[in-house]
Amino acid sequence: MISDRPAVQVRDPFVASLVEQLDAVLLDAEALTDSLNREQINWQPGPGRWSIAQCLDHLTRTVLLYPAEIERMLGESRARSGAGERPYREGWLSRRIVAGLEPPPRMRVRTIRPVDPPELHDGQAVVREFNAAHRRLRELIVAADGVSLRHARMRSPFLRLVRFTLGQVLAMILAHARRHLWQARQVRQHAAFPQSSSPVPTAQHLH
Repeated sequence: MISDRPAVQVRDPFVASLVEQLDAVLLDAEALTDSLNREQINWQPGPGRWSIAQCLDHLTRTVLLYPAEIERMLGESRARSGAGERPYREGWLSRRIVAGLEPPPRMRVRTIRPVDPPELHDGQAVVREFNAAHRRLRELIVAADGVSLRHARMRSPFLRLVRFTLGQVLAMILAHARRHLWQARQVRQHAAFPQSSSPVPTAQHLH
C-alpha cells in the first residue's frame, strides 16, 4: 500500500514535487489494477491497441532504461554541486517537452523495441514488476535532493541526438507514466471492457 512507503523530508521543492508525483503514479496504478483478473488486465480494445497490462509493462521497461544513467548523473552532480546551488526550476523548453508527454496524448508515437510490451501477461507479475521499478525510481528521486539537477546530462534512449539534465529526465519519466496510466484508464472504462463476477486480485497483496 502507499502508506507502506516511508515518508521523506526533502529540501528542494522540485524534488519534493517529483516524490509526490511518483506516489500519485503508484496510487493510480493500484486503483487501475485492483481486482482485475487475467482476462481483464490483458483485454485489448482493438487491434494494435494496448491492454492495461501492456501499458504497465511498457512503463516498467521504460523506467528500467534509466537507473544506471541516473546514478551516474547523481554522482556527477554531487561532485559539481556547490553550497550555493539554487533551487531547480524548469526552463521554457523543458516545460514544453514535459507538457507534450502529458495526457491525453496528442499523437501516437511508435515505441522502440526494448520497451515494446508483449501481448499477454500474468497480472500479479506485471503489477509487482511495475511497483518494484517505480519504488527504485522513488529512491533515486529522493537521492537527488540537495544535488545539482542542471549540470549532469544524458542522451535520451528515444532521441539520441538530444541530451537532457537530471531534472528534465525525472520530470519526463513521470509525465510519461501519467500518459500511459491515462491510456490504461481508458481501457478499463471502455464500453466493451469485460466484466467478471469472480475477480482475481492482482495488486492488493503485492506491496
